[in-house]
Amino acid sequence: MRTAVGAALGGVALLVSGCAGDSQAQIDDSTSPSLGSANALVLRTMTSGGIAGLGAPGSMPDFSLYGDGRAIAGRTHPMEYHLTPPALRRLVADASKAGLATPRTVDNPNIADAMYKVITFVTGGRARTTRVIQGGGPADDAAVRFLPRLDPAGWPRGDQSAAPKPYHPKRLAVLAVASAGESSGAPWPFKPLTAGTPLGGRTCTVLTGGDVAKAEALADRPEWRYHGRTYRVTLRPLLPDEQNCAALAH
Repeated sequence: MRTAVGAALGGVALLVSGCAGDSQAQIDDSTSPSLGSANALVLRTMTSGGIAGLGAPGSMPDFSLYGDGRAIAGRTHPMEYHLTPPALRRLVADASKAGLATPRTVDNPNIADAMYKVITFVTGGRARTTRVIQGGGPADDAAVRFLPRLDPAGWPRGDQSAAPKPYHPKRLAVLAVASAGESSGAPWPFKPLTAGTPLGGRTCTVLTGGDVAKAEALADRPEWRYHGRTYRVTLRPLLPDEQNCAALAH
C-alpha cells in the first residue's frame, strides 16, 4: 500500500504527465495538498563530492521541503520558510515534470573532482535520487533548469505564507572527535561525549529540551574538555524528519 505521501505525489505526477501547458495552470488551487504529515520529507538537496569531500555523514542538507510547505535551507545558519498550499503544489508538480521521479545522474566525464547537487524526491512512498554535476551539466537538462526553484531566496513573497525566520531545532546532534595534545577548553556541560553513536569517525549524541538552547548559545566554542581529553565539537541541528544520529549516516 502506498503511503499518503506517495499517493498524493503520484497524483500530482499523473496530473503533470496527462495535461499540457503551463505547470501553474495544471494545478487546481482550490484544494489543499495532501502530502502526508507535516514532517514528511518531499524534496531535499545536498552538495557532495569535490576535493573537500562534501556530503559526508552528518553533513547538513542545502534544502529540505516538508508536507506542510515548510522548507529549511542553509548549511551554516539554516532559515525556515513556508510555502502557501498552491505554491507547494506547483513546486511538487514541476519536480515531477523535471523527471525527478526517475533516478539518474547528470554527469560530465571531463570534470575532475566534481561536486554534485544530490536531489532527493519522495514519490510513490520511496525516495528517488538525482545527481547533477555542478558547473558542467547541460543547461537544457530539465533537472538543471529545475534546481534554482529549490533556492528559497528566489521565491516570490506571494508564494510564502509567512516571513522567513531562523530555524530553531527541537533536537541537536553533537558530533565530537578527540584531539591530540594537552587537555584544554572548558568542561563539557552536557551528555558524555564518549557514549554516543559512531558516525564518520566522530561520536554522535543528541540533546533535547532545554539543553538545545543552552548548547546553541555555546556554539562558538569548538573545543571542549571531557574526562581529561580535548574534543572538537560540531553542533548539527536535526531536521524535522531526523529523529536520531542514525538519520545522519547518509
